Amino acid sequence: MIKIERTPAPEFLKDPAGRWCQETDRAIEHYRSGAEGSFEFKLYNDVRVKDALKEIFVKCAYCESSYGAVYDGDVEHFRPKGRVKEKIPATPGYYWLANSWENLFLACQHCNQRRRHILYGDTQENGYGKLDQFPLDPEELRLQNPHSVLEDEEEARLLIDPCTDDPREHFEYENTEAVIIPLTPKGRTSMQVYVLQRPYLVKERKIQMLRLFGQMECVSRELGRLNRDSTDNGQQDIFEKEFQRLMEYADAKAVYAGMCRFFIGKFLKDNDLL
Repeated sequence: MIKIERTPAPEFLKDPAGRWCQETDRAIEHYRSGAEGSFEFKLYNDVRVKDALKEIFVKCAYCESSYGAVYDGDVEHFRPKGRVKEKIPATPGYYWLANSWENLFLACQHCNQRRRHILYGDTQENGYGKLDQFPLDPEELRLQNPHSVLEDEEEARLLIDPCTDDPREHFEYENTEAVIIPLTPKGRTSMQVYVLQRPYLVKERKIQMLRLFGQMECVSRELGRLNRDSTDNGQQDIFEKEFQRLMEYADAKAVYAGMCRFFIGKFLKDNDLL
């Protein structure tokens, strides 16, 4: 996971006379009036919303897997709109944030939906995925209605928001299987809720990690040759090209850039390249 820069909300989402604000107003009135049943939101999944999110989330916001070739991602509510698993009663959820730009992400099905997995290191298959989870500590700080102040809940939030938090503060990675090492309670909870240790994901991270390590070896080799003759302009060019290829693994659009940035940072420090 990496820090993601969220662009300002599209004008159509902010327009008080627009469909999205009007739908939110109807939902607030629905719950204020005590009407039976849940309000049915439809517009968050509109193609205009999804296209705007694709400009920011070029891969899954949580696990950093690429989804574009076969699937264009789920529009995901960071704070669940309909129900919240940890809340008592579970319904309603954060219905007033259903069309809020800051609450919308694009995620893969495995992170967002409830699916069955055998996690890395486990032997038993269970259901995992974010879905309607939004754990807090303490639960007493949970927002209850549209008049609540969002900042009052932030200190209790146990899930990483990649648009406001820096995942580097919460995750490290081990260098044999590409397994995540959580550093904080927020990192540990996020790893569990987003299912970041599901086996196929760990396998894909490991493949990328081994490619990265191979490129590090190329950089090390060319750096050694350059150090033996720092006046060799040809060798300088070779080193710079290999170094650039290494840094491409850390690009924000690259898969598993969070893991790659972690290992590249250690590599640069160990080789006095910072």
